[in-house]
Amino acid sequence: MPYLVLGVPARNEASTVARMGDSLEQGAALVGEMAVTELVLAYQTSEDETLAQWRDRTHRIRQRVLECEPGATGKGRNVKLIARHCVEHEADLLLVDADLRHYEPSNVARFVSVAYRNNLDFVLPLWSRQWGHANSTNYLASPLLHALYGARVRQPLAGQMFIGHSLLQALNIDALPDDYGIDIALTMSALDGGRRIGQIPLPGVSHTERRSNSEAIMRDVAAAMLTRVSKAPRSDRSDVTWPEQYWQELQWPSDLEPSMNETDEAGRLPGRTAPDTRGPSADDSVAQTAWCAELAGAVRAVEQGASVNAAVENLVEPFFAHASTRRSQVRPDLADAEAYVHALGDELAQALG
Repeated sequence: MPYLVLGVPARNEASTVARMGDSLEQGAALVGEMAVTELVLAYQTSEDETLAQWRDRTHRIRQRVLECEPGATGKGRNVKLIARHCVEHEADLLLVDADLRHYEPSNVARFVSVAYRNNLDFVLPLWSRQWGHANSTNYLASPLLHALYGARVRQPLAGQMFIGHSLLQALNIDALPDDYGIDIALTMSALDGGRRIGQIPLPGVSHTERRSNSEAIMRDVAAAMLTRVSKAPRSDRSDVTWPEQYWQELQWPSDLEPSMNETDEAGRLPGRTAPDTRGPSADDSVAQTAWCAELAGAVRAVEQGASVNAAVENLVEPFFAHASTRRSQVRPDLADAEAYVHALGDELAQALG
């Protein structure tokens, strides 16, 4: 019988971590005889009661806490602890971020059943985030994956993914990023490795928003992607695609919040003044083309040996200018919002030739 680790990376997640643990244990019960399950917390020293909240729960299945060395930070370090544990025990992994405020236990069984039934190495969710959130996913990671690989991967930064034990054993875990770039690095490893990849619609989620993390997320994701571009040739993974019109199974989340994941309420990067792109000429098509040109230029630069750090630095302002323009629009239908991400990937692929 397969051995399945339900892995939760956490630092300063006292408000959500216990509820997440309870939801995953309920999900483990739904897995039933598909796998033997273990719940693993990868913990970094926190300024709150994350560890106490976790340990004070009533445990229903096998538990384990893996602790990073004192003072260590970065999501990637936690994820790598869990990955090494899975390799040691020849386990599959369902990785779920601790900051999800609500998690349906049925998601666990859906991931596992789809993966096992279809012999998949890597499974990602399809879901919608609030309008104006997830800009690093929508305008950087998803379209750039299409431009580089020909793949349609909608939620590579979802903070929830299934990774089979054979893929985990093939990874160079030490070389993976220690920061927010870990999710996209794992996705690119699956693409480069020719692994079987699936995507399944799931109910929408609500993350704990940390406005101060917005620039860090964008920088880490861009650095992870451009680093891989600089070191490895592109693979053709046009076989990876999302289900046709998958958005018909989704809807905009109802718990809309005033804050944004990537920009503040004014649509500007906190601590910076983004260029004013809201004038008459700053419609979506102009902003889209300008952002694609900047991103394509960064890819070409690192392919020719330019510094990844310099390329990322040059992308920060254009990224938030484009996100600000999108944020200023009236919220579109979900189908139109998804079509924009699709079109952005097409234009970026064309720009890269």
